[in-house]
Amino acid sequence: MAEVVIVAGTQWGDEGKGKVATYESETASLAVRSTGGNNAGHTVKYRGRKYALHLVPGAIVHNVESVIAPGVVIDPNVLLEDINQLKSGGICINPDILHISGQAHVIFPYHQDLDALYERLKNDSVGTTKKGIGPCYMDKANRTGIRMYDLLLPPNKLAEKIAQAIVPHNILFKNVKGFEKCVVTEGDIKKLTEEYGWYGETFTSYITDTNYIIGTTKGKIVCEGAQSFRLDLDHGDYPMVTSSNPNPSGILGASPIGPSNNIDVIGVAKAYTSRVGNGPFPTEQNNKIGDVIRALGKEYGTTTGRPRRTGWPDLVLLKDCMKPMGVTSWCINHLDTLGEIGNELGYIKVCLSYRYKGEEIKYFPRDIQEEIIPVYHTLEGGWKIEEGCKTFDDLPDKAKSFIRMIENCTQIPVKYIGIGPDDSEMIVNV
Repeated sequence: MAEVVIVAGTQWGDEGKGKVATYESETASLAVRSTGGNNAGHTVKYRGRKYALHLVPGAIVHNVESVIAPGVVIDPNVLLEDINQLKSGGICINPDILHISGQAHVIFPYHQDLDALYERLKNDSVGTTKKGIGPCYMDKANRTGIRMYDLLLPPNKLAEKIAQAIVPHNILFKNVKGFEKCVVTEGDIKKLTEEYGWYGETFTSYITDTNYIIGTTKGKIVCEGAQSFRLDLDHGDYPMVTSSNPNPSGILGASPIGPSNNIDVIGVAKAYTSRVGNGPFPTEQNNKIGDVIRALGKEYGTTTGRPRRTGWPDLVLLKDCMKPMGVTSWCINHLDTLGEIGNELGYIKVCLSYRYKGEEIKYFPRDIQEEIIPVYHTLEGGWKIEEGCKTFDDLPDKAKSFIRMIENCTQIPVKYIGIGPDDSEMIVNV
């Protein structure tokens, strides 16, 4: 059995999963990106250079063999941008180190048009990135999707598949005002066949049976999660969720990795809380406090560039997800930022429970019918983490108290503590 480490988000994404995944991967035999598409992004800082990756596992900067698994949906142009970005930084990228599942489904421009169309038709917008992720998964579920393997087909066979896929989409485009220009014509099918056939030729040596590679790996496998538990299609804040299952069980299934392996789950969270898109956010500070958090945390999406919604730390979220996720340890990022926020405002509020329907609860409601009111514990002041801080004992007392609060509340140890933006600014607390 393999040793499997799953790095998964516990809030609403953007928790800094790439940082801890890259750190864990230094001792890995294989890294896997399992779910989602280029609606997710990992920022990896390595040797003074920043890489904003959307599909390729960040572990590849450490020369770790990496897989893009069957559960991922791939925009070939974005994949090419990831590869070129890494190569320009001197990172070795070749078919011996990067493997792309031939079973992974492919995003086409009409998927992006459909994303915009569906958002237009909804009464309450989800706030999708409009990258075409959801419509690509829809084609997959409808069994009309096009896989990376299909890009290797003769042109006439690929054209047939595209023609079949766009039949229901064209009906929508023709009948929704403003989207008539999105109808995929015979000429468009020819252009798409040529363009995506070229992508097939470009990635020919990378496209392979990744199930075999994963199944025969003997050493440590690190799964780099995308999005987060609260955005999970089944377990998140539906309908304000993503279109895949980024919880650890979904990550295993999309890879695929059997549950009988030796599995550890690192639940990744920010010391404060942030969210992109619409949906519930009990500790949100849509005010000057939120502006301070956003400014100090540089809270803008890696993929979208959108300003993130920001709020106070919420330990109810961590307690709510830890059992269904099977969390065995935490990674708490931005501990330095939370200290700066406390220094700026003079205090830090930590949510320990909610008031909901007249009662105090310590779980996240699944069917929210009225306002969730956070119940806070207030910490006086903040802290500053000095340069050269390497261990838990080196942290300021107030920072250590905050970490102990998380451990006492969840009864799960904090293994990793992020104290700065660089990958090296990580305390391993064992």
